[in-house]
Amino acid sequence: MRPGRIGLGRTPRPVFGGESKPLIGRRVLVVLALILGLLVYEARSSVAVEWAIGLVGLGILSAIAVRRVLRGTTDPDPLVAPTPPGSMYAGEIAALSQSARRASRGLRFSQVVLTSRVRAAFLERMRLALGLSSDAIRAVETDSTALRRFVRDPVLTEFLHLPTGSLEDRAGWVVCARTRGGFAREFRDVLDRMEVWR
Repeated sequence: MRPGRIGLGRTPRPVFGGESKPLIGRRVLVVLALILGLLVYEARSSVAVEWAIGLVGLGILSAIAVRRVLRGTTDPDPLVAPTPPGSMYAGEIAALSQSARRASRGLRFSQVVLTSRVRAAFLERMRLALGLSSDAIRAVETDSTALRRFVRDPVLTEFLHLPTGSLEDRAGWVVCARTRGGFAREFRDVLDRMEVWR
């Protein structure tokens, strides 16, 4: 018998991968409904007693329903099954390749995100190659003269230079590249220059 099918001594597997819930809550509801029905049937002579029992029963049922709903929403079962062992999590590489695809379609925000990620990666490579600290590389990034001295390439200096590090500075190179010859061509030129650096 295949796993997950109901058989002798097996419990059914839940749909969403969580643990199977006990049937105690349903049994309590059925018992309360039976007791409430008997009390309402026996109290036919007094309308006020019928209303009181009905309202109390309705309050109990609504309290149980609210409790079950709140318990399910605070700790819901996962909608996807856990990843099997040995599978690979794409993570950062998948996010970067999606940004690259969107940037190649001309979406400006994706172009800014892509250039920011590439800029940060190259600055880290430069920091490691030159033996600089993180603070020193941040200072070099904001100073175009020092950056030109370390990089020795005017195109890379323009790409890497961020005077204040604001979003306008990060988007500035993208806007210039779009007006000069197209983002894809300019970005490919920067990547080629990064490959041959040092």
